This record gives sequence, C-alpha cells and structure tokens, in this order.
Amino acid sequence: MEYRVLSGLTATLLGAYMQSPQLCLAEAIENQSFNQSLDLLCQVNEFSIADSSTIPTPYPAEGPLEQTASLEPWALSSAGQISTFSHIRAGHQAITVYIRSIPILTFIGTEQSEPVQPNPSPSNSLTITDTALIDRVKATATQLEAFRLSNSSASQIAVRWDAHQEDFVISLAEQDLVTIDETTILPNTLQDPALDALQITNRLRYLLGDAPPLETIAGLPRPAPRPAAAPTIAMTLTGVASWYGPGFHGRRSASGEIFNQRAMTAAHRHLPFGTRVRVTNLHNGRQVVVRINDRGPFIHGRIIDLSTGAADTLGMLHSGVAQVKIEVFNN
Repeated sequence: MEYRVLSGLTATLLGAYMQSPQLCLAEAIENQSFNQSLDLLCQVNEFSIADSSTIPTPYPAEGPLEQTASLEPWALSSAGQISTFSHIRAGHQAITVYIRSIPILTFIGTEQSEPVQPNPSPSNSLTITDTALIDRVKATATQLEAFRLSNSSASQIAVRWDAHQEDFVISLAEQDLVTIDETTILPNTLQDPALDALQITNRLRYLLGDAPPLETIAGLPRPAPRPAAAPTIAMTLTGVASWYGPGFHGRRSASGEIFNQRAMTAAHRHLPFGTRVRVTNLHNGRQVVVRINDRGPFIHGRIIDLSTGAADTLGMLHSGVAQVKIEVFNN
C-alpha cells in the first residue's frame, strides 16, 4: 500500500468515523498543499498506529518508552522529508519530529492523565489530548518546510545563547525556530543544554543543505575564571633577616635584573631565582611576600636579605635586623 502526503499528526480523528481511515484520508488529501495538510493537523487530537514494520526506532534508543505510538507513513512535506513520532516520555505526551528519518526535536507536552496500555492491534490508537503540543509541532514543521522550499542556504541555520531568556535559541535565516528548554529537547539528549542545542543545529544544517557543522554557540558567556589555587608551602625556616638598598639601587643583581630597592625582592644564598617567599616579622606579626632575585646575605647567622621596600613593610628599617619566619612557596 502506498501512503502519501501527511504525517502521523493527521490520520486519526477521521479514523473514528471512517472504516478505512488511512485510505480515505490519503484520497482526501492527495492533492492538498502542505499548509492545508497542517490545517487538518490542528483539527485532530488522536494519533493512529500504523504497521510497526514501517516505523524507524527512535535513534539512538534512550531506554524503554512507557508506550509508543508508531511513526505513521504520512509525511508533513510534499517530498516526504518531515515526519513525526508520537509517544509517552516520562509520563508526558510527546512528539518527535524527524527529517529524512533522523530525529531532530522532541516536544514534551502535558502529563498523560490515564495509563496507556499496549495495543496489539494497529487499528487502535494513542490519544493525544494536548492541543498546545500539536500547535507547537505544527508551527515548527511549517517553518522547517518553508525554509526547505525556499532553497535558503543551510549556513543560515544558527544557534545562540539568549541572555534574557537564559536559554539556547535555534534560528533559520535569523527567524527563531525553537528555544531549547525542558519542553523542547534533543531526542537522544546529552544531558547538557549547550551540547543538545549544538547537536540539533548541526543536524538541521546537514539535513537541510549539508552545511558544515558549527563548533561554538554565539553569545555563550565565558565561564568565570577559576580562583587561583592557594600556594603550598615547601619549606619553613626561622632566623635573622637583614636588609639592603642604598648603594645597590640601580645596579645589576646576581639574577641579571636591575635592583630596585623599593620592589618586594630579597637575596638568598641558594633558593632559585624567582622563588616566592613569605616573610613574617616575629616581633610584630607583619608579613610580606618577596621574590628572590639576588644572592646573600653573606654575614653568618642571617638567612635572608630584604630590599628596602620589604624591610619597611615589615617595620624593621630602624632596627636593621629582625627575627623572622620564612615560608618558601612551591612555585
């Protein structure tokens, strides 16, 4: 039997009144336009079950559905490219839209009020009572078909982050198609709205014109920078610190850089240049972090020689020396 021109969204209400609904409906709409077919779609709220041998399985499978109505051999476009699959998903009425037998979008409707029992006979049907769900599918299918028939470039299919809605929005030629949220999802969801939105967009770009896939989403805010990890202490020492500056300011230090007595630097006998050290004056509790860029001190009993600026911060300029604790950071 050859079926033509409409989707599983249309064939059933008439079936309640016709002895052979699919044949009669096929004859009734054989010459209908796409828009006229969609008008019929809005007038029905029941989805007939066709022979399961004609049904592609939802791809990829996401576990058992509570009850599934078959994808009927009716297409929402004259070329048979856009079709639908009605089912119950997590207790809610749902319709999945296919393009060329590839699932693109699943629309989630209201909760199924009554349990649906498996129907052994293809003449039985699954009742869809959510008219708003049907309207959403109709609007999306209309827009997809209009885009397909316009021969527009598939590179005009895009996805963006809408900061106002705080959702991802897919558009065709700058006209919004769908917003990806808890009611409009990727059939085989990746459990990540950004990845789902990009996957849907790239399926549409491929199926409606073989445009190259997108790798990023426009307007997506960059993640906040991670706070720097607290430095760890490699070594702790105590001893006497001294300071130096006048007479050395502007001269080249042992590391090769010009010594600036006001910079937070210090000299140490063997710590690598660039090592950062926290120095605590044990007399007053003041602290400063300095960078080792010179060699010294060369007086016995002293463990570090601070720049003038560092010594001033620790409050030891007048004393000249101070008992300190130094903590060497892992750089």
